[in-house]
Formats: sequence, structure tokens, C-alpha cells
Amino acid sequence: MKSNFIKSVCIVFGILIGSTNIFSQNVYSLQQCLEYALDNNRSLKKTHYDIEKAAYARKEILGALLPQINGSASLNDNLKKAKFIMPNFINSMLPPAAQDPDAQKYMTIEMGTNYNANVGVTLNQQILNFSLFNTLSIAKTAEEIAELGLESNEEEVIYQVANLFYSIQSTEYAVSQMERSIELVDKMLKMMELNYENGLVKKVDVDRLRVSLVNLTTQKSGIKNAAEVQKNLLKLQMGFNINTPIEIQEINLALFEEKVKDKTEMLFSLDNQTPYRLLMGKLDMVKLQKKSAVYENLPVLSLMFNYQYSGVSDEFFKGKTNYWYPSSVIGLNLRIPIFSGFSRNAKIWQNSIEIQKTEEDAGILEQSLNMTYMNARMKLNDARNTIELQRDNQSLAEDVFNITENNFVLGLSSMSDILNASQSLIQAQLSYANALSDYMKAYIDLKKTSGNIRDLMNEK
Repeated sequence: MKSNFIKSVCIVFGILIGSTNIFSQNVYSLQQCLEYALDNNRSLKKTHYDIEKAAYARKEILGALLPQINGSASLNDNLKKAKFIMPNFINSMLPPAAQDPDAQKYMTIEMGTNYNANVGVTLNQQILNFSLFNTLSIAKTAEEIAELGLESNEEEVIYQVANLFYSIQSTEYAVSQMERSIELVDKMLKMMELNYENGLVKKVDVDRLRVSLVNLTTQKSGIKNAAEVQKNLLKLQMGFNINTPIEIQEINLALFEEKVKDKTEMLFSLDNQTPYRLLMGKLDMVKLQKKSAVYENLPVLSLMFNYQYSGVSDEFFKGKTNYWYPSSVIGLNLRIPIFSGFSRNAKIWQNSIEIQKTEEDAGILEQSLNMTYMNARMKLNDARNTIELQRDNQSLAEDVFNITENNFVLGLSSMSDILNASQSLIQAQLSYANALSDYMKAYIDLKKTSGNIRDLMNEK
């Protein structure tokens, strides 16, 4: 009996734990959101396909460097055999007395047999083809560019998801703070209604407070809806089912304060900049394309081997006229470009100009990335100062509201003072929430511009 009771308790405990997991499984941390997005974002899936396509393109070119073997077979029924026309030398070879004076000057001889067939195999092998070898290098570089493109897209997804995640956190924090204020105003309203019933306050004061409560509730509802819109955008970036509810972790102000106080420098390095590495890959591609244009002026040498097995017959490959014989040939083919009307030289100069343009783009991008990084540093410092001011301002507004509330109870403050204090508190709460959001945006911008956006994958 006792063992059955213990077993029942264990089952109930297990069900409770399972229920807890079920209810908590939709609460996502930043790391979970980022990992889910990298696995399910549809744009990233398309980029993975581009990498696979580039890999197969390289294999296609590599296959052209291997021996190309082709088989062939044919069977012909010569319904009308070809005829060969030649002078009638037979009549002319006869003795004059035996020659036919009316003989035709030309005679026709039927050529070939009724049937002929052949089976063969041909092998071609590139021995010296600089243009084709260079094309293989181009394909390899294209594959590397596709991989860099995936890195760039992943970093953009991390950037967008992190921004939305922290925006939702700060918006939901604003909602929770407004709920606190609404509770305070609602508490005061109930007290005012009781005082009104006892004839201690005017009805207009009760109505003004009730209007203020409705306005606050409406404002909270609008902010809450904004958070839901942000969640839908987050689900879109994550590749999450848009119809499935999602909850994210509440903001941890203690961890946030640690982050604000942490003034570790994020150093700028071009080696960490994926856009710059991507442009360098494109520069390598342009240089290889110029090589291709140069290699078009070089000879191409290839090996050729052919083996044929042929048969002829007047009957359908039987009887005395049925005859089969093999044939084969091996050789080298050399193609030497001599003159192309200067078109190849023009192509080389075009590629040279393209290289110069890409190098200029690299210089522009380097300056742009440096400028963006410096701006992000300044923006983060400003956001750090703002958040400290807004935190203190929110605490001050709470103190003012509490003091005003007490003074009102004591008859030292008016209803206008209460309403003004509540509005100031709400504004301070919203300003602090916006400061939280602005700081995290600046923090993420600096992570991205310094080339360390992937560090967010390991942050709490």
C-alpha cells in the first residue's frame, strides 16, 4: 500500500515536471533564438543551396580535365548504293577490231555493299590547356565567395534577430512598468471612490483619475501590441511558424547593468570584416578572369584516341560477303591562336580596368567600415550616458509620485499634482525602456561593425 502511494506521488511529480517543461519550452533565450534562426531562416537555406551549386560547378569543370570517353555505333541499309562514274577504259583496252564503236564513253560502277555497320570508342584528354586550368581556379574561388556570402548572411540574421530580441525585451519591460503604474493609479481610484462616498472629495476629481486610468490602460495596450508585432518580425527572421506563440526571456536588469558598466574595447580589424573579405574574394575572381583572357592566347594541346570495328555485307551480315575489320588511330591535336582581330587584347584591358575599379571599391569599403565603427563607438558611449540618466530619472519619478500620493492623502497635494506625477512617472518609465533599447541597438551595432557579431551566440 505504501509503495503504491509512493509510486503515485512520483507519477504526479513527473507529470508536474513535464507540464513545467511544456509551458517553458516556448520561452526562448537569445542564444536559442539565434541558433533556431541559423538553422531555419529561409534566406540562409537558399545560400546553402548556392554553396552546393558552386561545389557542383567546380566538379563539372574538374570533370572536363579528366579523360572524355564516348562510344558510338551505327547500322546502315544502303537502299540505293552509290555509283562511281569513270571513263570506259575497258572498251579502249580491247584490240581495235574488238572495240565497240557504239560503246558509251563513260561507265558506272556500283560502290559498297548493301549493309554496313561500325562500333567504336573515342577518348580525348586535355594535356595542356591553361584556360581550362584557370577556369578550375575560378570555380574554386566562386565556391569560397559563396561560403563568405553565407557567413555574411548569417551575420545579418544574427544582427536582425538580436535587435528584435532586445527590442521585445525593452518593450515588454515598459509594459510591466506601466502595469505597476496602473496598479498604483487603480489603487488610488478605489480610495478616491471610497472618499467620494464619504463626501471627502469631489466627483470631478474621481472622474479625472478614472480618465487617467483609462488613458494609461489604452497606452499600455498599444505598447503591448507593438511587442506582438516585434515578435512576429522575430518569428519571420527565425523561420519560426508565424501562427505559433513565442515567448522570450524577460530582461535581466542585473546582467544588463553589468553590460553597461563593462567598457571593454571592441577593436576594429579588417580581417574580421566579412564584407571586406567578400570583396577581396571578388577581386581574386576578377584577377583570375584576366588570366583567362591572357591564356586564350596560349596553345592548347590534347590527346585523341579512336578505335572502330566495322562490318560490311551484301546480305544482312551473313554469307560470303560478310566481312568485319578493326581500325584505330591515336594522335595529338595542337591549336595555336594566331590572330583574333585584337579582340583578346581588348578583353584583357577590360579585365585590367575591372581590377582597378574593384581595388577602388576596396578602398572605399575600408573607409566606410572604419567610419561606421567609429560612429558605433560614439553612439554606444552616448547610449551608456543616457541610460544612467534615465535610470536615475525613473527612480526620481517614482519617489515624486509616492511623495505626492502621501501628500494628497494628507491634503497637501491636489488632484492635478497626482495626475502630473503619474504622467511624469509613465514618461520616465518609457524613456528608460527606450534607453535600454537604444543601448542594446548601439551595442549590437558596435559588435557588427567591429566584426564580432558572432560573439552574441555566447552571451547571456
